[in-house]
Amino acid sequence: MEKSTFRAEPGTIPEIFGQIEKLSKKLKRIEGRTLQAAGLTPPQYFILSLLAERDGRPFKELAEALFCTRASVTGIVDTLEKNGYAVRAPNPADRRSGLVMITEKGRQFIESTPTLEKAFSGCCGGLDAQEAQQLSRLLGKLYDSLHF
Repeated sequence: MEKSTFRAEPGTIPEIFGQIEKLSKKLKRIEGRTLQAAGLTPPQYFILSLLAERDGRPFKELAEALFCTRASVTGIVDTLEKNGYAVRAPNPADRRSGLVMITEKGRQFIESTPTLEKAFSGCCGGLDAQEAQQLSRLLGKLYDSLHF
């Protein structure tokens, strides 16, 4: 049986979505391989990275950053808390919401994993800063235009 070599025309919607799908699969493989050695899931690592940048983030902000629900973030934070990487704290600005804080153990973990940071921050070496910003804007625009 002959293998199909069909390729969508460059710039068409099927080609764009095909490229996004390929990119998504490749990033998931990189994440999986890199984070497996660290013993964290990608969302756990991403939350720790966000907290290392600016500590004391509300659950809602973390959920928005991960494109998930607050309930999902609660489960991720539960695990981080159980492993000693993060803790919950009251939000002085809003009694109804809590904050997530990185612990010293969590900060040391992030600082001791420069290879993880390098894998993620160096993933777009083929793009200059302007191209990366343009790609980000275009992907956001594509995301916002999808209504389901």
